[in-house]
Amino acid sequence: MAQELQEQVKHAMREQSFRVATLEQLQKDFQRCGLELTSIDLSELISSITSCITHVSSTQLQQLIYLVDIPESLFLSMSRKPTFHRELSEAILMREALKVYLRTKFKAQ
Repeated sequence: MAQELQEQVKHAMREQSFRVATLEQLQKDFQRCGLELTSIDLSELISSITSCITHVSSTQLQQLIYLVDIPESLFLSMSRKPTFHRELSEAILMREALKVYLRTKFKAQ
């Protein structure tokens, strides 16, 4: 994600309504893969995503990555790291937030 766009998404995350919409998007995509987040508390969200993706089948993880639209190159580069699940969780959250941001931005136009 381009740096400027990433900063805009991070700025939007300060708004409660944006955070709620991002959480709803996360839950929707996780449910479509048959997954459920253990906590929807925003302060525990990364940990909740990490816990969930750590204990899923590779098929479910692949479905989630496809739905969330994580680039394959990013996924592969992260998969070699010991912090794979944590970094993937952060990427999932940012990608879902980007979906909400773009939908909101284009809806307003």
